[in-house]
Amino acid sequence: MNIELITMICDECGCKENTFDENLGEKVCADCGLVLVSEMFEETVHILNTTGETKHSADKGKLGSVITGKGSFKFNRFGKNSVMPKHIQTGIMHCNMVLSQVAPQLNLKDRVEALYMQLHNKGIFGRSPYEARATAVVYYSLKENGTPYTFNDVCKEFMPNVKVVKKLVRKINQLFRNSVNYAPVNPQYLLNQTLSKLSVDLEFSRQCLKVLEHFEPKIQDSTFNKGRSYYAAIIWIAANIYVRTDIKKQQITEATGFSRWIVWRQTKAILELLGVSLEEIKGKELNKIGE
Repeated sequence: MNIELITMICDECGCKENTFDENLGEKVCADCGLVLVSEMFEETVHILNTTGETKHSADKGKLGSVITGKGSFKFNRFGKNSVMPKHIQTGIMHCNMVLSQVAPQLNLKDRVEALYMQLHNKGIFGRSPYEARATAVVYYSLKENGTPYTFNDVCKEFMPNVKVVKKLVRKINQLFRNSVNYAPVNPQYLLNQTLSKLSVDLEFSRQCLKVLEHFEPKIQDSTFNKGRSYYAAIIWIAANIYVRTDIKKQQITEATGFSRWIVWRQTKAILELLGVSLEEIKGKELNKIGE
């Protein structure tokens, strides 16, 4: 029997087209690379061509032979140093592409790869495209890390089917609902996300971070309820403390999408908690505010 004549449907992507690799003795999906048939004992034998290269051929009534150990095709079937199937490598490659596009500064590569493997083994992906899988995995990993990006930001790399991605995210959430909790959102991350909309200089970013680090413990110890404009207000407070006349309230409101009144109200609420006014903090040393 010649395995090249067998018609198979890929369990991974549903593709009906496949090819036979004589060197590896494998029948693989032409679309995603999933190994459909590997080392079928009854159907293949190892032979050596004139160059000494191992090949596989139809059995033709002879017993198949299996070679194991270092140097055999089983040992090196996925590359000299890899034991990972090609379709897994392809999925992880897509994940890394999404991660490098949306958050290259975050050290999440190992977590993203481990999560992809775990979800694949649990059968979460089904026959969904690699692009949708990668988007869902990275979106979840970022949120799990306490550094959530918007759904639209994570989708930019591949522009996958949104419904498919959201369905996968729901399935991931359902899988981990009893064992994994999202990390609290990192305040520094949210501040940097807000600052990125302003395109301000690094020195002002450092000043804003100092203000956040000074105010955050005091706010956490109170019943203060952060509004969505909290980080815009922190930026406005920093501009006043460090007398940054180049940073205007109008710039902040236009960049963040909040009205001037909303930013003013949140700013006032923060400062009232510390018992000071906006006028009182201008040019004042940060460590003396709220004492």
